[in-house]
Amino acid sequence: MMNIVDDLVAATPLGVRVRVPLRLGGVTTRGVETPAADLDLSASAVNRAWTAVETLYRTGLHPGMSLVVRHRGQVILDRAIGHRRLDSDDLMTTDTPACLFSCSKVITALIIHRLVEQDLLQLDDTVAHYIPEFARNGKQDVTIRSLLTHRAGIAKLPPHIADADSLFDSDAVLQALYDAPLSNANRQGYHATTAGYVLGEVAHRASGRDLHDLLRTELTDPLGTPNVTYGVPLDRRDQVALSYSTGPKRLPLISPLLTRLLGGSPEDIAPAMNTPRGMSAVVPAAGAYASAHDAASIFAMLANGGTWNGRKILDRDTIDRATTAAGPLVIDDSFPAPIRFSPGFMLGERYASLFGLGTPDAFGHLGFTNIVCWADPSRELSAAFVNTGKAASPESFVGMAAVTAAISAAVPVR
Repeated sequence: MMNIVDDLVAATPLGVRVRVPLRLGGVTTRGVETPAADLDLSASAVNRAWTAVETLYRTGLHPGMSLVVRHRGQVILDRAIGHRRLDSDDLMTTDTPACLFSCSKVITALIIHRLVEQDLLQLDDTVAHYIPEFARNGKQDVTIRSLLTHRAGIAKLPPHIADADSLFDSDAVLQALYDAPLSNANRQGYHATTAGYVLGEVAHRASGRDLHDLLRTELTDPLGTPNVTYGVPLDRRDQVALSYSTGPKRLPLISPLLTRLLGGSPEDIAPAMNTPRGMSAVVPAAGAYASAHDAASIFAMLANGGTWNGRKILDRDTIDRATTAAGPLVIDDSFPAPIRFSPGFMLGERYASLFGLGTPDAFGHLGFTNIVCWADPSRELSAAFVNTGKAASPESFVGMAAVTAAISAAVPVR
């Protein structure tokens, strides 16, 4: 049989692209779905959301994509398209774990909020209360809340560790951040990776437990999602989807912006996450793995006020606190676009947002430009759109926005 890498991948003038078959049925998997009519939804509107996914897949920018959408807790879309790896003919499914990149921030934030429920810390505590060495160079007043809302003033990694390989050395990153001065204190500037390391260390020192243990006991065991992990255990590494850098390289404006945000070249970070070192590391802001099913379950719990399958995971007051805006809609200092944050989430807006038109009650997160996970309680909606192509191409941004807009349009506000 022809090597599947040669069969699936083509280098074009517009960068590396996946070869897309004319008929997509052979590369599509589908789980059990509740008929739209059973939930008073339009079947054609729900199908339009999947058509938007197929349109994005046809760009060739995403080797594997998976989508789970729940309404009133019921799964209305459970589909995947493409291959989980380019060296295998195994298809992507909605149970295939993949790196969530910045959607990992939500998982780490939920651990922090659980520790607040347990009175082990408070959001307005200073970071230095738990990590005295963090107070160096004027950071003594930085709070846990400011880390969660991207207002801590440590948006960028120090230059000497701003590369993909350094992301996996937590001790070195933390020491560099302890020594770093404030750069944009009290202003919103997206902390793509930096705040996660500090939040993870705060959680460790406040609880006396590591992040693996906290994730398992406080979130994944109660939810029944054991495959949500920081990194990937050795015995599961052949089961996960890999991430690939696709599309055009070194785009003007976009590529330098992503390099500053991520602490390394976008072309380097995706393949670095596939290495044994990348899968062994705990990167709290960017290195969690989950399937679309798992991620949608987390957000379904949040949309349902903290309860899942009859079990309370989080207090409703905790979710209200976690999703309350930290300030007005502003142009972010790091990512030059209008966006509003809460302590742990990107928020929707009344007109247009990451989650579609008319989504002021929605909250979730974006992961490496095209993974999106969110909840919208006003629609009784939760969704997880996971994919493995890491493309800086504008057509990927547009296609992702079309998917989220179609999903929100298919589930009207009740």
